[in-house]
Amino acid sequence: MQDAGAPALRLANREDVSYGELAAHVNRLTHWLLQRHVGPGKLVALQNSKTLDGYAAMLACLKVGAAYTNLDVRNPRDRLVRILSVCQPRLVLCDEPPAHALTAAAADVAIPVASLGEHAAEIDALDSAASLDLPIVTGADPAYVMFTSGSTGVPKGVAISHASVLNFIAWARGVFNVGPGDVVANANPIYFDNSVFDFYVALFSGACLAPIGDNELGAAAATVRRVDEAKCTLWFSVPSLLIYLMTMKALRSDTFPSVRCIVFGGEGYPKGELSKLFELYGGRCELYNVYGPTECTCICSAYRISAEDLREAHGLPPLGQIADNFSFLLLDGDTIVASGEVGELCLLGPQVGIGYYNDPERTAVAFMQNPLTRTLPQRMYRTGDLVREMNGALHFVGRKDNQIKHMGYRIELEEIEHAINRLDYVVQVAVVYKRVRESFGHIIAHVATSDETVTDIRLRDDLKALLPQYMLPNRIVVSDELPKNANGKVDRARLRDA
Repeated sequence: MQDAGAPALRLANREDVSYGELAAHVNRLTHWLLQRHVGPGKLVALQNSKTLDGYAAMLACLKVGAAYTNLDVRNPRDRLVRILSVCQPRLVLCDEPPAHALTAAAADVAIPVASLGEHAAEIDALDSAASLDLPIVTGADPAYVMFTSGSTGVPKGVAISHASVLNFIAWARGVFNVGPGDVVANANPIYFDNSVFDFYVALFSGACLAPIGDNELGAAAATVRRVDEAKCTLWFSVPSLLIYLMTMKALRSDTFPSVRCIVFGGEGYPKGELSKLFELYGGRCELYNVYGPTECTCICSAYRISAEDLREAHGLPPLGQIADNFSFLLLDGDTIVASGEVGELCLLGPQVGIGYYNDPERTAVAFMQNPLTRTLPQRMYRTGDLVREMNGALHFVGRKDNQIKHMGYRIELEEIEHAINRLDYVVQVAVVYKRVRESFGHIIAHVATSDETVTDIRLRDDLKALLPQYMLPNRIVVSDELPKNANGKVDRARLRDA
């Protein structure tokens, strides 16, 4: 039970918001949602800018039993339409004036949009102490839906249950020793999987959550200054952000003075770069490399980095061992691989998600019965990640498909190809990922067109209406035709080597 007077949110533009103040605001929003018949079986799409209203809206949805999904409103209108068409929300709820692209997308699929600012007087008039006739919410009900890139061209909405979230909180709280007195930096975008850790582990452990806004994340010095001023004790981000802060010399021996634990995950952290961070903070901070697919509630392994791990400057740090509330298999098809061999990591346990929201076909492909037992139901998620177990730890080797991690984002190269193929002047396309160094590369689109006047600049401009910024190719190569291999298929290996 959290202390009502303890700080829950440390916002940059006002005094701390206590747990008591946050609870009162959540109760008013809960009344308001119930009046609009939002409850179990419904979903609310959120435009969330890391404000008091934004965090309270997430908590109010949990109380009424409605799943929520946080939207990246910088997505182009076309992609927002696809997301809203998949999840069919009861309403789109905005903590700030609705983004133009979101308003237009919601109109395209006939979803009502409500701004909490416009309803502020009505919400504030509700009695936060009045009894709530809350619906019954079970552990099997979805708590949130997190959208990721989809190989069919349509983003996938990963549904995670209340039971999975509670299990995750209990595990993470124990591993990272989070509790009252801690201040967790919310550097991760709220629509990004890593933010699940920030939000749930902080607010369900009695810690304080300190949001870092887009305006601060846009400048290295401002990001670090915000962390220091908020007296953050725990940081979690993708390695790319930490590498950026190091490159810009924003991280020094006198910065992050209150931080006791630095967690990174979502992509590999090259040891050469990680050693610089360890040299700076390893003597006074715990550094953890974490791993976990969106489909399994954010994180399922945590490995504490030691000086021994960095003696060899090449490669990536281990993933460690899968959390003790999971079980896992390394499979080649449906067969267990021998010790030390590479296999696909398959996860089982209470943090495995429900599946893909309103998408039974793709759910059946990735979430399935454990092939090694037929006597009792045992649900398993195939991650697609190829790993090897050595010396008691798992090590990432690669992917079995065209999914990549780019700047921390999980991207299906096929989704980029689908978008390019929608342009009427495109004849053929192949998108490849050319690795520059460990855990870093460039997305390169090779495009054959029917119009010799088409340039890479025009292609990029047209793609901005179809793809989010982080999925735009780093380079576009326009040609008359793409090279073929002996089977008559596009020679992707040749394109990667070009």
